[in-house]
Amino acid sequence: MSGLYPRTVEIHRPKTVAAASGAADTIGLTGYSGMTVDTSSSDPQGETVLFTGVPASIQAAATGRKRDSALPQDAVSNPTWNVFIPAMAVPNGSIRDRDIIIDDEQYRYEVGQAYWNMLGYKCMCIRLEA
Repeated sequence: MSGLYPRTVEIHRPKTVAAASGAADTIGLTGYSGMTVDTSSSDPQGETVLFTGVPASIQAAATGRKRDSALPQDAVSNPTWNVFIPAMAVPNGSIRDRDIIIDDEQYRYEVGQAYWNMLGYKCMCIRLEA
């Protein structure tokens, strides 16, 4: 860990029916290919662990917005977070949209946009609720 990247995260990829069946290159009318819940005791989340112990910086971004029927003191929904990961920690192309980032406090974030530049990744995320 360093001053720029004081946190550690894990990167997970949700398993899908398409990826499990090898039909990722199928085009046209296919069955459901979204996320599924695996009931295996060895993988209760239905996710593949890609990286662990990755240094990161997690920063609050836009505050989100209130729901249409919100009261003045209601909390905002869907605030966004930026997760910065240095270039030497993971290779380019290894993080994709909809991957899951789990921080050292066990908060889970879904990647909405993963942007790579010479410094590393900037992942714009939404924190998932328990």
